[in-house]
Amino acid sequence: MLRILRTTSFRFTIIYVVLFAGAMAALGAYLYSATFGEAAKQTDTVIDSEISVLADLFSTSGSGMLTRVIRQRVAWSDDAIYMLIGAPSGAVLAGNLTALPPEALTGEGDFFNFKFEKPLVDAAGREVGIQQREARGKMMRFRAAPDAEQSYLVVVARDVAGREFLRSRSQSVVTRAALVTIAFGVVIGLMFSRSFLRRVEVVNKTTRAIRGGDLSQRIPTTGSGDELDDLGKNLNSMLDQIERLMAGMRDVSDNIAHDLRSPLTRIRNRLNSALEGSDDDKDIALRATIDDSDKVLATFNALLSIARIRSGEGAGVMEPIDIVAIAEEMAELYEPAAQDSGFEFTFITAPTPAIKGSRELVSQAIANFLDNALKYAEGGSHIELRVEPSKAGGAILSVSDDGPGIKEEDRNRVFERFVRLEQSRTTPGSGLGLSLVSAIARAHGATLELTDGLPQKNGDSFGLRIVMIFGPPE
Repeated sequence: MLRILRTTSFRFTIIYVVLFAGAMAALGAYLYSATFGEAAKQTDTVIDSEISVLADLFSTSGSGMLTRVIRQRVAWSDDAIYMLIGAPSGAVLAGNLTALPPEALTGEGDFFNFKFEKPLVDAAGREVGIQQREARGKMMRFRAAPDAEQSYLVVVARDVAGREFLRSRSQSVVTRAALVTIAFGVVIGLMFSRSFLRRVEVVNKTTRAIRGGDLSQRIPTTGSGDELDDLGKNLNSMLDQIERLMAGMRDVSDNIAHDLRSPLTRIRNRLNSALEGSDDDKDIALRATIDDSDKVLATFNALLSIARIRSGEGAGVMEPIDIVAIAEEMAELYEPAAQDSGFEFTFITAPTPAIKGSRELVSQAIANFLDNALKYAEGGSHIELRVEPSKAGGAILSVSDDGPGIKEEDRNRVFERFVRLEQSRTTPGSGLGLSLVSAIARAHGATLELTDGLPQKNGDSFGLRIVMIFGPPE
């Protein structure tokens, strides 16, 4: 229970409840001022008006007329309260108030609230009891002249028991409603916090399992589509990426141990043999060792590039680039090499929108495509580099040849690290070229496809076409 009370969701719920209660209190104060407050002001205005009328009547017609008028008004009005007292004798001359309220003695000239007794009568006019009522009034002293000894105390009031009862009931209802609202808000906060805490606990349990080494764990989602589901999906995507990277690291470690052990062993054996050989043998061994070392360094550099690109570090700044211009530069660079190797090189372009990416990485991808075509299109005579727009508003980059191609069952494998097909075993390379291209494609949000390429000379089969499809720039 204490844990629920410490949750952020419960604290926010309490804050919202307090703010809502404050808003309700402000609204209640406004409504009170606009209703009961105005009614009280109106009562005071009526009392002041009557006192003013009675004062004018006394000054013009004397006490006798004042007495008659008060008696008439007592008979006409049900909620009007009057009292006329002759001072200093203290005799009650007129009115329906049986006794002078004590509050009047200390509040002469000011408004005061008091209680009075009002007889209860039945339908026949008989008195059947006494009722305590609330009233609001004002007492003034009338003198015929400022220095006259004879004076009259005039009390004018209004019965406000009905209004005060309604006001008291309204306050009670508002208070109970506020208490119920706060209690309901606290209960809702507890329920929401408990539900929220259960979902957070699921996330904590999953993260503890992952921290313990079980990278296959994923945060379950409810399918509600709320922010916690979005958070779970994003965290699961992150965990998928981490698992892929960890698997990649394991694969790299295994592949390095397997594929680099042979050249390193060969280097060691060659150097041991050279120690016992002649100077010419040593020279040959050193040159061969340098060649093998260059291959090992190239392999390490390729692995490092793949790791950096997949982690996002080697992707650099992604900005709008002209892929046609990049392809033209690479075509100018590789066309002489293709011709020297006996290939007819063709470069085809169409108006293509800019893509968001890294100029260096896209250039490297094109270079790897063309290197593969030059290395593995043995027996072919054509290499084609093509750039064209896609239907989705992006760009399509492809390199096609009329070489031996790749079997369909092997086309997905060639993008893995250190994979070399049987027909390429005699060709220099580390099997990392297309793996590097795959990392570049993933960094750009592009897709890679291997399809049939140009038709071969016999016309019965096709070479290979490597396609990279870029999406439209965001």
